[in-house]
Amino acid sequence: MRFAVLPISTVALLAACASAPSVPDGFVAGRFVTLNCADGKSFQARAAEGGKTIRVRSHQGAAELEQQPDGRYVGDGYTLNLKADGGIALDHSGKSQGKACKRGA
Repeated sequence: MRFAVLPISTVALLAACASAPSVPDGFVAGRFVTLNCADGKSFQARAAEGGKTIRVRSHQGAAELEQQPDGRYVGDGYTLNLKADGGIALDHSGKSQGKACKRGA
């Protein structure tokens, strides 16, 4: 039986790819980004390493939101939908905090 010997750098790269969960597109792990919305509203969001949670700061306050099986992030009355029609949407207690939101420059 023959075994292939891989360089350490290749093994490290493969391990990193297999163990590094993804951060949602448009977000930077550990850094707040501003999202500007079509209705003139804006809010800030910061993804945690791995993308399991996103912290939002809006007019209503701040909260740490947990990823749900359907891809939305929910917590403390907030719902962050990254795949809403027209862009990202944030609701708080059933009221829109921003629709068709996109990352600011």
